[in-house]
Formats: sequence, structure tokens, C-alpha cells
Amino acid sequence: MRRLTAVLVAALLALVVSTGPAAAHAKLESITPADGSTMPAPPSKVVLTFNEPVGSNGTQIQVKSPGGVNVATGDPQVLDNTVTQPVGAMIEAGRYQVEARVVSADGHPITVATAFTITHAGHAPDAPPVDPTTPQKADNSNAVTIVAMFLVMLVVVALAVVIVRRRPSTR
Repeated sequence: MRRLTAVLVAALLALVVSTGPAAAHAKLESITPADGSTMPAPPSKVVLTFNEPVGSNGTQIQVKSPGGVNVATGDPQVLDNTVTQPVGAMIEAGRYQVEARVVSADGHPITVATAFTITHAGHAPDAPPVDPTTPQKADNSNAVTIVAMFLVMLVVVALAVVIVRRRPSTR
């Protein structure tokens, strides 16, 4: 039993040590419209620029009107280090809040919360209004990591059991 415990501790220690230092994560360099800015007319899109490429899986952006309606239309477009979210009708003047969740290339989630103000309401060109009851896509990126770690631990335990059972008894 001591050997099994020693093997399990050694395997866990090897897993922890082999992970190495964390890589640097992507950082937001700029957002358009800028945080805290005031604009006379509504923008047609929100653009986030990062210091390194980001992934498209799990990327979610909401642009909420002063009344709390999400005016983002369609899926965000990711191209290297730039994420673009088209917006629809901005019929209310006031403060719009941008809430974004982007996953960096190394899998680290990045959250962004900014706001800008529109002084004259209007419509974005050629954009239909957004239905606030439309459900948002779920993000399952953490589930994959948890399942992978569970499978690795299962293999380690199975190997430890096989090693212990193969050793002849010294009784």
C-alpha cells in the first residue's frame, strides 16, 4: 500500500512539475468605440484589438442599450488579433455597455467591460433590430479541460494499480 501511495504521489508531482510556467495571455490593446467616449452617431460595429491572436471558440460580445437590450447582431468575427462585432439598431440615446468574453490562443478567457455614450439615437446602416429573447451560445471550453485532466488521472491510477499487482508478494 505504501508503494501505491508513493507511485500516486510521484505521478501527481510529475504532472504538476511538467505543466511549466504559464504563457503570457493576450491583452486588450484598444476598443472602438473607446471606453468612456461620447459619439454623436451610433457605430455600426465594435472592434476589439489584442496584442496577440485570439481564438474564435467561446468568443461572446454583448452591446447593451441604456434599456438593457443587446443590440449586437450575428456572431463576432475573429481575424488574428482583431474581434469585430456588428451592431444593429441603436434607437436610444445614452450609455451603451460592451461586455465581451474572448479566449486567447492559449485557452485563457479574457473578459472586457467598457461603455460609450451616444448623444443622438439612430440606426446602424443595413442592420435589423435584435430580438432580446434570442438565447446566447453556451461556452464549453472549461469542460474539455476538466475531462482531459480526469482522463489523465484515471490513466495514472490504472498504471499504479497494474504496477502494484505485478509485484510478487514477499510473504
